[in-house]
Amino acid sequence: MNRPCIVLFRAAFGPNIPESFRQVNPPIGLGYLASSLEKAGFTTHVIDLSLKNVREDTIQAFLAKKQPLLVGITALTSYYKGMKDLSIFIKERFPNLPVVLGGVHASSLPEECLVECHADFVVRGEGEVTVVELAMELLRPNPDFSKVDGIAFRVDGSTTFTPDRALITNLDDIPFPAWHKINPNHYPRVPHGVVLKHKSFASIISSRGCPFNCAYCASCQFWKQKIRFRSPSNVVDEIQYLHDHFGIEEIHFWDDNLTLNRDHAVGICKEIIRRGLHHMAFGTPNGLRVDTLDEQLLKLMRRAGFYELTFAVESASIKILRSNGKNTDLKKIMWNTVIARKQGFLVNSFFMIGFPEDTAETIEKTIRYAISVPFTYCLFFLLKPLPGSRIFNTWAAGKTLLGYDWDKLTTYTQMNDFILGTLQPAFLFACQKNAFRRKIFRFPGIVEMLLLTIKYFQISQMRNKIASFREFFIKLIS
Repeated sequence: MNRPCIVLFRAAFGPNIPESFRQVNPPIGLGYLASSLEKAGFTTHVIDLSLKNVREDTIQAFLAKKQPLLVGITALTSYYKGMKDLSIFIKERFPNLPVVLGGVHASSLPEECLVECHADFVVRGEGEVTVVELAMELLRPNPDFSKVDGIAFRVDGSTTFTPDRALITNLDDIPFPAWHKINPNHYPRVPHGVVLKHKSFASIISSRGCPFNCAYCASCQFWKQKIRFRSPSNVVDEIQYLHDHFGIEEIHFWDDNLTLNRDHAVGICKEIIRRGLHHMAFGTPNGLRVDTLDEQLLKLMRRAGFYELTFAVESASIKILRSNGKNTDLKKIMWNTVIARKQGFLVNSFFMIGFPEDTAETIEKTIRYAISVPFTYCLFFLLKPLPGSRIFNTWAAGKTLLGYDWDKLTTYTQMNDFILGTLQPAFLFACQKNAFRRKIFRFPGIVEMLLLTIKYFQISQMRNKIASFREFFIKLIS
């Protein structure tokens, strides 16, 4: 049955985000929505405004021609201004066209998003089933949106929340993202920093959620602190599909923690090897908990084609880690890093500066720890209260968030204008620059980084990437 079309947008970046931090990947979330809608009989169009700027008059003409049943817009906090501007623009020109917002930011602040963006609905949390049910309800002569779980909408000036949507039990039941709508070959070749082993690249997600409750992370709220896994065969089916249909030779796993369930990780590696796909390259740029790894699993991952690991360390203060819900073993991080480097992995790491409990001494301890561990490279982020996290809820208590400039939460080189603890923003920014200088610009670390850049850089991307990093390095040395 042919049903009306649905147009899905990813909003454009905010104007304050430097080019060097605009890491554009295919919008997998929209891909999942599109495939679920197509399975239900709808035609979909996916427009990624973060990839290519589209004029407003072009968007208006497209919507006038297609006459969609609804428009969906997704955005992280870093895209919020783009989502707001696009939603208002559409509602001004097409007042009767329903605008539906989704993603972590809208799910965390549904009422504020509905009001500020002049939108009709917010899909809260996992969206595949919800957006199909909402679309089906819109087809009815007298729709009753209270029947659709997992949404928020405005009625007579107040916000109505329907019951939370139950999480999808079997992730294998969800069709693969509509990759024909978000062709990975249309996206930049160096999406995560400076290294990429192959020219053809895509990201996939083999699980959803995380059972932990780290204070700085929104995953536990969005996924209800539960984790679900796709079967290894289903995951590798998608890898095979991307390889066969798009020529993809490198896959990055965007799971919150790929190795949390050992059997899951082992199953994926063995299935990759069994199908002869271990000539491909695999990475984990989103970060792993090191306490889920051991030497045997690392060896198997290396055999399967994994070459890049990212460890989310965050702090070298045990007290800070525990108070923020992360019980990481710092000695095991050191041990696993040494083992992984010996096996040929690139091992990257994440740290955060500016925890509410941070002092000058704990920050110095973290920097010294980062220097002492043989990471390939480190990223030092300024901690910001991202919507959906426990730290955000504490920071936002008693504040009016309508009209807040969310661009302040976009990049890790932009100085904070909010205080989470006792340290001032200018001091934290100086600590961040100090950390980068001492870890990156030291021998032999900088030599290794230069060699890796030459080895893994895609030459066609080098000029643009060097130009985009210029601002970043100027800030570090200024």
